[in-house]
Order: sequence, then C-alpha cells, then structure tokens
Amino acid sequence: MKGLGELDVRIYILISVFALIFCAPAIATDKESDIETNRPSFTFSSIVVPKGSIQLENGGQFISLDSRKGILNLPETQIRLGLLEKTEFQMFVPDYLLFHRPGQTNDGVTDLQEVGIKQQLPRIKGIQSSFIGSMNLPTGRRFISGPGVQPVFRLPTSMPIGKTHQVCVMPSFALFDSGRHAAYQQTVMYNHTIGKKGIVFIEYAGFFKRQSPVLNFAHFGGEYKVTPHQQIDVHFGVGLNREAPNFFVGAGYSVRIDRFCKASK
Repeated sequence: MKGLGELDVRIYILISVFALIFCAPAIATDKESDIETNRPSFTFSSIVVPKGSIQLENGGQFISLDSRKGILNLPETQIRLGLLEKTEFQMFVPDYLLFHRPGQTNDGVTDLQEVGIKQQLPRIKGIQSSFIGSMNLPTGRRFISGPGVQPVFRLPTSMPIGKTHQVCVMPSFALFDSGRHAAYQQTVMYNHTIGKKGIVFIEYAGFFKRQSPVLNFAHFGGEYKVTPHQQIDVHFGVGLNREAPNFFVGAGYSVRIDRFCKASK
C-alpha cells in the first residue's frame, strides 16, 4: 500500500502515493454536507462519501530522498464511489513516477492500488471508525510496485474535541511479495477547523517492516473549500530519521459530484 513498501525506491513511491488528507467529522456524510477527503494526510477519512456520489481526489507531490535524488509523483488520483449509505468503493488509479539522480533517470507507472471497499462502522461515544479492505493489483512496473497482489487493511478513526478540534489515528497492515513480507503503518493526527472553509493539521506517520529500518515523518498541511463540493490542499513533511526521505511537498484538488449514478443512467 502507499506508505508500506520496500526499502528501496518502491517504499518511497508507495509512501508518496498515500499522502492523503485529514479525518472527516464523526458523522455520516450526506448530500447536504461539505466535501470530506482523504487528502493530503497519511490518515484517511473515517466516513464514506454519500450514496450515489462520486468523489475524485487529485494532486502532485515531490519527494527529496536526499540532496541528489528525488521523485515526482502525478496525478495521485483516488476515485471514491458511494454504494450504500455507509459503504463506498474506492481505488487509486495508476500514478506516473519520475525518479531522478545524477546521471540516471527512471520512470514508470504504479499498480492499480487499494481497489476495495470502505465500510463505515457504528459510532461509539463520539468515536467514528471505518474498516477498509483492499488490494493492490499488479498492473504497473514491477520495479516500482513489487510483484503479485498485495492485500491492504486500514482502520481510520476520528474523535472530535469540541467544535473545532479533532484527533485522528489510523493503523494499517499490508502484505507484500505474494504474502511473504508484512508491513505496519501507524498515524496520529490533530486537526483544527478555521472558520467555515479551512482546516490545518499536524501529523506523525511511522512505517514499520521486519528487517528494514523504521521510517518516521512529521507532516503538516491544510485544505480550503472553494465551494461546498470542491477543495484545494497543500502539505509538506520532513523525515525524522536518517533512513526517511529528507522532505516532501505537494498540492491537490478534489471534487464531489452528487447523484452521479442517477445522472449517468
């Protein structure tokens, strides 16, 4: 999954594709609500998109591995389709990745990633969670994404603190190399609502894999709702240990189209 990969280029690629936005409020989404996205934080939203709606979340990102190596990642598009009141289908379309270091440039596309279902769970004492079960399908270049089908499981959870503050967490688990290697990701995030249209966040993300160095990140960013169903975002992060990339920076645009299924018939 994005953020849980190999130690070489593919781990940074997977991390980059998974930088997605703040947790959503601990209430069910309906067509009268504003857009809530998975961009640009590592932590996913804890709620689903409205039934019959389609949401497109897009962006670009540059990752500096060190002073001489970097990765450009586009378009970071995730498609989210509301199937039932608390169930959605979601997937990431293949990304184009350009890896550069002195004297060498490689590029390619990622797999069709995190194709699966998100189920919003019952809210308990103000705490909202969702379970996501998905898989990466081997459609991209092997040197980027690795071999075989890769199962990915996530549990985004959010808890409001007052009217303008929220704490979010997301444990994630993935299997790579045809199930031979497992990886774990943990995020913790705090976000703050500014007015009716803005949100800023600060986040920790850790990536853990047996026999590989731990990767730790501090992540900062925000989003602004241009309209109730359109959002722009910016974010940046820094590695907290030597094995992690130096920094990454990105921006994105997301849109939600309600009654999509009805209109397309």
